[in-house]
Amino acid sequence: MAEQEIAKHGKQVIRLMTSKEHGLGHKLREIAIEFATILFAVLLSIWLHGWSEHRHQQHEVRTFLAGLKHDLQSDIRDIDGLIRDYKGFDANFRYLTALEPGKMPDEKTFEAAYLFMDANRFLIPNKSRFDGFMMSGKLTNIEDPELLSGILNLYQSQLSQVQTSEGGWSTRQRKLRDYRDETLEEDSPAAHFRLLTAPRGKRILKQMFATSQHYERYQHYAAQARELIGMIDAYPGMADEHH
Repeated sequence: MAEQEIAKHGKQVIRLMTSKEHGLGHKLREIAIEFATILFAVLLSIWLHGWSEHRHQQHEVRTFLAGLKHDLQSDIRDIDGLIRDYKGFDANFRYLTALEPGKMPDEKTFEAAYLFMDANRFLIPNKSRFDGFMMSGKLTNIEDPELLSGILNLYQSQLSQVQTSEGGWSTRQRKLRDYRDETLEEDSPAAHFRLLTAPRGKRILKQMFATSQHYERYQHYAAQARELIGMIDAYPGMADEHH
């Protein structure tokens, strides 16, 4: 529409310049009016294009944030489960660590605990949406600097800390497995009991408890995720996006 106006007034300028109907002063006034009209149309066109582009960008941002909120809620549920699981792992290792050589406990209970040593679970964050939006260069379209900073901190700092703690625990579990594979003479409850109540076995078992830092990093990740959800809900236009 603006392009049509520009073309129309451009033709009018040419007509005025070539017309012999009026004097020079009249022509200059008419041409000035036409140029002013063209300038206004150009500026209006630029403004409308910028407004439309900004509106499109913010729609993309709100769509991303709505999906991110779902991802964060899923991560929070996973972390709640992980904390419960690691407390279960700790309880199992506490039982195994307390065993005394020569005092075989109930075989069924012991074997269940022995097999449970191999159990593990780690956070698998729902971050493909974040990765895609970041790779597209659109993260900077988020107009809340605190929200943007919080998202980057969660995925590039706090997640790394969680994975470091999980990696340390996984390394200790591999050490326990290696000890079992290298030392176990036969696959029987009695052999399993001797393996774990030997001095080296007891030392390794005592290292298997999740550290307080491990739990704290899970809790910090979940707390940051909850804070981000609140900031997403408050982002301009998010309420309208849901309707």
